[in-house]
Amino acid sequence: MKSALFTLGSIAILWIILTLLAERKGAANTIFIGELNSVNRALIVYNPDLFYNLDKQVCTSFANGLLAEGWSAKLATITAAEEMTKDTFDLYVFCANTYNWAPDWPTSRFIERHGNLENKNVLAITLGSGSTNRSQRLLEQKLREKKANILDSQVFWLMRPNEDASTERSNVKVAVENAYGLGRKTARQLAHE
Repeated sequence: MKSALFTLGSIAILWIILTLLAERKGAANTIFIGELNSVNRALIVYNPDLFYNLDKQVCTSFANGLLAEGWSAKLATITAAEEMTKDTFDLYVFCANTYNWAPDWPTSRFIERHGNLENKNVLAITLGSGSTNRSQRLLEQKLREKKANILDSQVFWLMRPNEDASTERSNVKVAVENAYGLGRKTARQLAHE
């Protein structure tokens, strides 16, 4: 009984430590993609994952999809985006990693503290290993509470196949390709509004 309690206690402590490490806010980093004088501009926000960079790959690919349709994008970590208090954009993209079946804390807090998302066009991207239903629902809920205009909400997985027909292809590669297509589709959707 003591060894079982010790094992469970050790697992719980390790889980807490890993959660705290993964949920930390990453360093400030901004990448500008597109023409400075572009008519349509997007802000794509994410918090870098400690273990994988699926978030950065998906966000960059989404930005390149927008670029193919004539948009420009600022791809910013949460820390960098917090400093952009005066900038306005035509589209806000929130890319949240899933930890413990919920969107990452820095992205959630950023949305909660963001000054004005009311009636702004937003897109939600939820990333995870494969179990993201609850995380996606919570991310959408946070955006609805800010009265944002949610254009779409997509999920991309690290381990679970992102396309049933492409089970032999790399999940990351499929996610990146799909994010590019989502960027193009979103730009076209907004062009027709």
